[in-house]
Amino acid sequence: MKHVRIGIIGTGGISAKHINELLRCEHAEITALCDIDGSALSGRAQMAGVPANKCYTDYRALIADPEVDAVEIRTPNCLHAEMARAALAAGKPVNIEKPIAMNVDEALSILDAEKTSGVFGMTCFSYRFMPAVRYAKHLVDAGVIGQILGLNVAYLKCSGLWAGRTLEWRFDKQKAGSGVVGDLGVHLIDLAQLLSGHIVELCATHQTVVKERPLPDGNGVGTVTTDDTCSFIARFACGAEGNFHITRCAIGHANTIRYDVYGDRGSISFDLNDPNVLTVCRDTGVPGQGDPKDYPTECIKVPEEFRLSQEEAFVNAVRGQYDALFPTLADGVQGQRVVDAILASAAQRKWVTV
Repeated sequence: MKHVRIGIIGTGGISAKHINELLRCEHAEITALCDIDGSALSGRAQMAGVPANKCYTDYRALIADPEVDAVEIRTPNCLHAEMARAALAAGKPVNIEKPIAMNVDEALSILDAEKTSGVFGMTCFSYRFMPAVRYAKHLVDAGVIGQILGLNVAYLKCSGLWAGRTLEWRFDKQKAGSGVVGDLGVHLIDLAQLLSGHIVELCATHQTVVKERPLPDGNGVGTVTTDDTCSFIARFACGAEGNFHITRCAIGHANTIRYDVYGDRGSISFDLNDPNVLTVCRDTGVPGQGDPKDYPTECIKVPEEFRLSQEEAFVNAVRGQYDALFPTLADGVQGQRVVDAILASAAQRKWVTV
């Protein structure tokens, strides 16, 4: 297959990132778009170079288009499952925005559809494709820091405090399924499990900071039914412990993701505001540095070989070339299991098993 012809369902804010990535992919072209919002659809069509006759308002028509080889789903969470199942049933690979569903039962229905379809699905865990993450995974697998003992992880944004932000779908549990933990935290969960293996139990708390927001039509205000902040502690199957904090109420942070991973032979830290470097502390074998308190700390630039865009990975997979860190639908299901466990723990105010 020379070029993979992509159809994108959903032309909201996040679609711009994916369109720009696809436009840079050598073996991809954006063939069709779909959205019920005509204005958003028209704007993205101009951006992507998609003609009017390939702009759909019914996702089923886009999936049925014979000139669409693969489908990307960039819609509110409540629509992911039905759209993904339809694409897979049509024999078309699908790349689904995270979280892939509203709950684990829906996520499993997508995985079942994949198993019977003969094609594959991808979970949109974008941060797996940050160079620092990919290099950190390489170093962990190589045993550079030894057995992982613990992680401190944070995702900090101020977006929940933007003036005038309306009661969009992210603040409606009926459309989002979860709040900040599904919107942002699932990225942290995926990366932590990528580095350390599955989370097996956790204890969580969350809160809604902004309890009412203006309605999108300007007619009054509505109640927010999802959370703005979440913190949890987790235990991993490998024995490690993790501390997680996720918030969209951190003034001074546009999009900060920080990881500290501690092993019994060293540590790795990264801040994805600079995704091209890692901070590594380890035994270098130099005489006099055999005690952990004497280990040197190095700031390491990530080698070029650890660079790959998410859309390149999806397009390559459609063409039969899979990346070693490709985020599968099974990875999406595992992330959803943890999200569901966090919500249950916060509601019950106790430890729960994932």
